[in-house]
Order: sequence, then structure tokens, then C-alpha cells
Amino acid sequence: MKRLLNVLALAILLVSCGPKKGPEAPADLLSKDVMINVLVDLYKAEATVSTQHLPKDEAMNAYAKLEGSIYTKNNVDSTVFNRSYDFYLKSRVDEAAEIQKAVVDKLKFEKEDLSAAKASQDLK
Repeated sequence: MKRLLNVLALAILLVSCGPKKGPEAPADLLSKDVMINVLVDLYKAEATVSTQHLPKDEAMNAYAKLEGSIYTKNNVDSTVFNRSYDFYLKSRVDEAAEIQKAVVDKLKFEKEDLSAAKASQDLK
């Protein structure tokens, strides 16, 4: 009897220590490229609103309007975006880090591009 309990305990231990399957990807998971484009637009919208020094309620309303237009522009539903964002952060951390790095790189590139355009315009 004691041997049977030991075997059962060992079996339970082996099963519980086995490879853990993370949650399955949602059927409508957005690609990394789409996530990058939406996040870049969202960060730019947030920066635009924050530099306007609006009262909190007005700023929230302005951002909500911009956010809606960003989802429309990218043909993305906000629920699908949020579900994809959560999935990447919780289940594919390495890919989430790649997405974030690509967003930062793209924003830096756009900033440098704008700075160069402004500098060349100032020379005219």
C-alpha cells in the first residue's frame, strides 16, 4: 500500500513538473508589424495630447478620439488589439520585448527624420 502511494505521489509530481503549456494564441492575434504600427501611433497620440496642457477631462477625451482613429486607420478593433497586447506580454515576453524595441527604434527614426527636415527647412 505504501509503495502504491509513493508511485502515485511520484506520478503526480512528474505530471505537475512537466512542461507547462502557455495559453493558446488568440485566433485573431495581431502580427508584430501591426502591433508596432498601432503602438507607434498610440505613443505619438499620447505625446500630442500631453503637450497641449489640457485639463485632465479634455485630455482624456482628446486621446480617446485619437485612439479610435488610430484603430480605424490600422483596421484594428480595440478589443483585438488589447487581447493581442496582453497575450504578447504574458505568453510571449521575448516577442513583446522585440515589439517594444522596434517601436522605440521607429519613433527615434521618425524624430531624427523630422529634425533633419526642420534643419534643412531652417537653412532655406
